[in-house]
Amino acid sequence: MKRSAKPLVLIGLLLVLLSAMIAGGTVAAAEAEVEQRANFSTPVLVVNTSFLNVRMGPGVQYDVLVTVVGGTQLPVLGVARDLVWYQVSTVAGVGWVNFEYTIPRGQFGNVPFAEAPPASQMTGALTGADDAISGFGFTSGRAWGVSVVVAHPARTGPTMNSGSPGDALVDLSRIYAIQEAVTAEGGVVWYRLNVPVFGSVWVEATKTKMRPFACELSAVQFRTSLAPVLGPDGSGSIDGEMRYPEGTEAYLLDHVGNQFKVEMSDGNVGWIPQEAALVRGDVFSDYCEAGGRDAVSDADTDQTSQPSRAAARVVINTAFLNVRSGPGAQYTVVSTLPGGTELAVVGFAPDDVWYLVEGAFGRGWLNSEFVLFRGDGSAVPVVRDAVGVMARPMAQISNAVVLYAAPNTTMGQIGALSGPLEVPIVGRTTILDWVQVNTSLGFGWLRADQISISGDTSMVPVVGG
Repeated sequence: MKRSAKPLVLIGLLLVLLSAMIAGGTVAAAEAEVEQRANFSTPVLVVNTSFLNVRMGPGVQYDVLVTVVGGTQLPVLGVARDLVWYQVSTVAGVGWVNFEYTIPRGQFGNVPFAEAPPASQMTGALTGADDAISGFGFTSGRAWGVSVVVAHPARTGPTMNSGSPGDALVDLSRIYAIQEAVTAEGGVVWYRLNVPVFGSVWVEATKTKMRPFACELSAVQFRTSLAPVLGPDGSGSIDGEMRYPEGTEAYLLDHVGNQFKVEMSDGNVGWIPQEAALVRGDVFSDYCEAGGRDAVSDADTDQTSQPSRAAARVVINTAFLNVRSGPGAQYTVVSTLPGGTELAVVGFAPDDVWYLVEGAFGRGWLNSEFVLFRGDGSAVPVVRDAVGVMARPMAQISNAVVLYAAPNTTMGQIGALSGPLEVPIVGRTTILDWVQVNTSLGFGWLRADQISISGDTSMVPVVGG
């Protein structure tokens, strides 16, 4: 009897279908795994300030683990229950950063809550030099700078191997604004300062002393080692648990009886005996000369308050920045402000490059390239009909150039000018290939292709060519 082939065919079909189902299931599982991995990829916080303290715990009361520079990407491990401090991974280990000074990347919906480490990791008594005090310039919500207290070579970069234009000398008569701070190889902290003799140079933080600018408030200097306590009215944030060395300086907030209420560079407030401190006299600083103020709301990178996105504002992110009367470099300067100054934003130019800001000087425009934007700008209007006062056109000379008697190289030379130098433009040729300038050698002509021109030349009279 011949066996039918139909059962064998059916079995073959079933095997094919089963293989397809298994293969399809494998593909689907793989796709699901990829999607799941995408959904649960580790979010990161990108540092959105020149430098940022990563701390041992969620608050400024914890020691600094490491200081990272702007643009650093920090993988997120957890978040404190205040939703302000995030636990992150760094090259130095696990630490915490304030969310306000970062840009989030990725999905944060699955980030778990993380508990704060024990209090033993909080900042202890300060018995050493000022480098044990955290922060770089705005550590307490008020403006702080540094003075050089140990002479040492200034560097062109934040390394011991960088070139040196000369020594940074001890000078307690001047307080420098900190333009930038970095932690370099070996854990050495460097400050970038604008030293008049050298310009912008790097100095070692351990060879400087943190000092209050005290443009408006007074400052005091400790005659001896002191441990501030709570005041007669119960105010203060420390009660003898932190000792500061002799010579420490602080802001003077109040005076009751024979006691001073002081604010330290680490943000702590306490009371000390009046006879234990000396009220400091005036000390020169570019910060105060430029109209700096003592109170700074949150220019520091370690504020503990809940981040607010409601108020649009900017923090100046360069040593000094010109505020102009209109949205462009061709407008006159209204004020020049130091790095760290915070200003309210009240308008945007249509090009999204210039911001209209408000300060003690009134209103003026800043170039967005040199500031850090904070808050919510969705309600800030675009100002389309901005007006300002045109700045006098100037010729910027970078290298040595020849000053001619007329707009022609064959008409005789008056002399040579060496840059860097800026001189006013008083005349020009029709096609602006030559400009007439007023210099220390007298009036003369420069080739336009050898200089840079700033300001509006449309109103400069044509007097040659």
